Amino acid sequence: MSQTRILVLGYGNPGRQDDGLGPAVAEAVEAWALPNVTTETPYQLNIEDAAALAEHDMVLFVDASVDAPEPYALERIEPAAEIAFTSHSVSPGAVLALCVDHFHARPVAYVLAVRGYAFEFEEGLTPKARENLARALACVQSLIGACKETSMDSKKTILAIDDDPDIRATLRIVLEAEGFSVGEASSGEEGLKAIERVKPDAIIVDLMMENVDSGSAVAQKLKESGYAGPVYMLSSAGDTVRYNLDARELGLAGIFQKPIDPKTLVTTLKTKLKV
Repeated sequence: MSQTRILVLGYGNPGRQDDGLGPAVAEAVEAWALPNVTTETPYQLNIEDAAALAEHDMVLFVDASVDAPEPYALERIEPAAEIAFTSHSVSPGAVLALCVDHFHARPVAYVLAVRGYAFEFEEGLTPKARENLARALACVQSLIGACKETSMDSKKTILAIDDDPDIRATLRIVLEAEGFSVGEASSGEEGLKAIERVKPDAIIVDLMMENVDSGSAVAQKLKESGYAGPVYMLSSAGDTVRYNLDARELGLAGIFQKPIDPKTLVTTLKTKLKV
């Protein structure tokens, strides 16, 4: 069984006193030598960090804060609605949005803001910042432990390939609420590229996307590639699609009809994937 891949991204400048809290957290976590937990300590976030996020199931952004509650504030974040950045830095939400848009991966993401007090050009944390660091590390340890307890040993990943963002959003909401991890792709071509990265246990692909019957083409290519997981077709064509498609020839495990019935969807996937 695969395990949850966790990235702790502690950023800041250790040469500016408490601005080094982020790197200090990441360095401490690295010293724990936990399996499937990686750390990075950049001075600031950059757009290139989106590629690292795509290789993980959970990411924890850690930074110093001048106004966070003592000793720290922990918040789960979503991709930013607008991707904005300067030549010097980019926000955690923007990095997450870039990860979703360009790599079709959506790790669970948190921001841990550790309270700092002094930010002059001098090395070393202030005494109060060190106290907050110890408390923040206890939080990180609990978060990693909780993530591993409910992680990929039991969680199955579904790749949703559909050019309709509303359909993808519906699938994500329904499936994540039932404990699945969800990857997304907005076209057949993107879906085929995403498979190696997302490593889905099952795939749901829309019949009609950028090209007529493109879902069938994706299913055929999946069969030819030797993909072993179940592939389900999503169609708004009603029951007539069953007579126009040779599900067995395409290697389909079944066909879901639009509008999606959440109960049928979840029950079918849980039964097939034995969860």
